[in-house]
Amino acid sequence: MSLYATDWPKLWKDGRYFAQLPSPTAPKRQTPCDGTLVGEVVAVAIDLLGSTYELGTVTLPFEPEEHFEILPTLSEQSSFWWGRAGRALASQLATAKYPIRAQASHLIFWWARLGGLMGVTSKQARTGEQYDTSSFDGSNLEFSWVIPHDTHPSEECNRKIRFAIDPFHPERGHRVAGGAVIDYLWSEQGGMGLVKREEGSKDWKDIIEKWLFPDLKDTGEIVEGTTYAIAFDLDPSGDIELKQYYMPPNPPLPGTEPKNCVAAYRGTDDLECFKGLARDLHPSLEAPLQMIIDFVQSNGKESMMKWVMVACDVTKSEKNRLKLYIISERTKLKDMIYDMTLGGQIAGPRVDESMANLSKFFTRLFPRAKTEEPQFQPRSSIPGEDGSSNLRRNDVRMMYYYELFVGQSVPFSKIYFFMDHFSKNEYDTAQGTELFFKDVGKPGDEGWMTEALAHAYPQIPLDKRNSIHTVASFGTKPSGWDVTNYYSPEFFAPEFDE
Repeated sequence: MSLYATDWPKLWKDGRYFAQLPSPTAPKRQTPCDGTLVGEVVAVAIDLLGSTYELGTVTLPFEPEEHFEILPTLSEQSSFWWGRAGRALASQLATAKYPIRAQASHLIFWWARLGGLMGVTSKQARTGEQYDTSSFDGSNLEFSWVIPHDTHPSEECNRKIRFAIDPFHPERGHRVAGGAVIDYLWSEQGGMGLVKREEGSKDWKDIIEKWLFPDLKDTGEIVEGTTYAIAFDLDPSGDIELKQYYMPPNPPLPGTEPKNCVAAYRGTDDLECFKGLARDLHPSLEAPLQMIIDFVQSNGKESMMKWVMVACDVTKSEKNRLKLYIISERTKLKDMIYDMTLGGQIAGPRVDESMANLSKFFTRLFPRAKTEEPQFQPRSSIPGEDGSSNLRRNDVRMMYYYELFVGQSVPFSKIYFFMDHFSKNEYDTAQGTELFFKDVGKPGDEGWMTEALAHAYPQIPLDKRNSIHTVASFGTKPSGWDVTNYYSPEFFAPEFDE
């Protein structure tokens, strides 16, 4: 048995970390509301929590800029994580102009279900292999904005807000198995009536897990050295769609025996083993997968491409996609376009338009780039940081994913720029993104993105360092292209304690 075995039923029933609620129903408007903002929030809280918890009171008349507490404190630890993550999430939902009821339900879900998965409140108290957290400061949560290029920032639902967590045990400080977490959050009790629960929507997650770890006896068993991530797409309707990610261990050192059987180790360039997985998920994935295999083994060799992670949505097969994350050594723009199009195999007017816009995005993100190649910018040190938990970006120059949609004959690609390593500071990245959107005709007042970012992450001036932006990405889709920026809440930034 693993050193990191978890008693899952006991954990889910621990009221210090997870709100203990009555059997949920879909959170439709049931509680009478007086039509005010506070009234809407209180009504949603009662709909979701029932009479289990006593809610705080609000003094009226309430001013929007005031701070008020409605939700109770589950424990000191849960309060710590709620304080570090809740405000940032609330700000992002508000500036994206989600409906008030959706804002409230997404925030209550985070409070009730995710504080207990953030782990201990000190990164020094974590155990196991911990260098793979999604940010330099060790935060195991990452927010992201999917930003449309045709909506005004003042419009309702002007961008999609999402986040991903790297789950940890709240007491022992080790990683926990993502499969068991998904099973709980997908369940009627764990999902609180908010998580989409279509029949068969966990099938791909189960197939991938059993393929990747064939000797795994139970989805709650952790494979040591594996990084798990769970993503949450927050819909303006209030619904939540889950995604599952697996980054398997590095291969064992020569002369040592692996602790678990692993179908594909992190860092492999041999993708032949994925053929069986693609066939088991859906036969239509086999042809686009073969295009990726052929490229990596031939013309893509100069990019020294290596696979590191696999993911899927928690949705029905006909709507799902298999995502393969691959790192690369080459950082020139022409090489990025070559790799994204698999050496020109993926072509056509849609692709041409997407690559033209990628070039514009690149130019705005890296205005100081020489020979069309972004220059690595040394990260400004966070005061008090010893760097012991920093993500090792020096070994990872670029990352792509290739997503295989059911029924599509070619893969669709996305490129990730690690802005917490490439950029000068947060302001440069936000301004560059905003200027790009202006170039492609997105409406909006000057400064809309920097203002929204500063409101969500007020702990530091945006021109101080480059640690909130983790990634800026550009992806191709069947419908065109999109831009997504990713952000660390900087859980352990010293400014929180000042």
